[in-house]
Amino acid sequence: MLISKYVQPIRRWRSRLNVLPVISLFSGSGGLDTGFAQAGFTPVLAFDNEPAACLTFKTNHPTAHIIRKDLSDVQPGYILDRLGELPYPVRPIGVIGGPPCQAFSMSNVFKNSDDPRAKLPLSYANILRDLNRAYELDFFVFENVMGLKHPMHAKEFAAFKQFFGKAGFTIFEGELDACNFGVAQVRKRVFLVGFNAEKYGTLTDFEFPNGNGRRCSVRDAIGHLGEPVRFDRNLTPEEISRRAGHVNHWCMAPRSKKFDNGFLKEGEVKGRAFRVLAWDEPSWTVAYGHREVHVHPSGKRRLSVYEAMLLQGYPPDYRLMGTLSDQIRLVSDAVAPPVAAALARRINEVLRAKARPKRRSRTAATAR
Repeated sequence: MLISKYVQPIRRWRSRLNVLPVISLFSGSGGLDTGFAQAGFTPVLAFDNEPAACLTFKTNHPTAHIIRKDLSDVQPGYILDRLGELPYPVRPIGVIGGPPCQAFSMSNVFKNSDDPRAKLPLSYANILRDLNRAYELDFFVFENVMGLKHPMHAKEFAAFKQFFGKAGFTIFEGELDACNFGVAQVRKRVFLVGFNAEKYGTLTDFEFPNGNGRRCSVRDAIGHLGEPVRFDRNLTPEEISRRAGHVNHWCMAPRSKKFDNGFLKEGEVKGRAFRVLAWDEPSWTVAYGHREVHVHPSGKRRLSVYEAMLLQGYPPDYRLMGTLSDQIRLVSDAVAPPVAAALARRINEVLRAKARPKRRSRTAATAR
């Protein structure tokens, strides 16, 4: 078998790092990874197909090895080979990732029945199967948009879960809303969490986190910020940082007269392209297709990239790389890190419970 050469050496490995190593698929800007890192996990190997995403990931997660790769056509053994090329031996315990979701998004008005992104969850399942055979993984996490649960996608969603099950995992499904986790944004997403069916055969239920009960507003997240830099092709990251205080605190230059004539009022929606945020409410979902970036509560401009990052719950020192368009796409596609962190902590509880030695009964102890 292709993976047989990996199994025995891997079982003899002893990681030199005191970490909980995970592999990241479809990593994007690293929102899911950031949350898992905050909960004690360590991404050691990551994959994405976008140059700006890879550069962003490497900038913020320098200890991980990021590879630019289209995972839709990855061959069996490819990721095992990449793990073998790392400068230190690592035995990953989990896989995390959220394939590009536009094919299942209900806001996508340009759906294509042949969209190759619709097949990416199956690529995820195939990768997961190979890694589990070689490493006897503990868990995986799969994230996607709520549209995946719509009746029009019911057949595909059922097939994805079946493939994940065949990869060797017991599957649990949950829905999490970022606004329940201290994130100043309403953002509902579906999560599949799988535990190794052999290792965790007695696990019949997994309790998804409920949130911390702290509801944050737009004001809480971005009310302290000064004005961003307006887009200019000659701007450098250093200039943006010097003038605005953060390399991502820049926005599209307002062009419509609506930004100047008082037409845009706080909290009002004036068509899909002009959704004005309210200071004392959470933001609508940060998902800016076709540059439909939400309007700042002032009504004078659209949000800056940095403001959108803070509405997603990114750490203040996080940096997105690439062009303005790249950054808008990256922040739109991300998993809110506080949501990922809460889920990761709950998964870690299951792992610790499994690793905890079982107490012998008093009768059994005295019998010896």
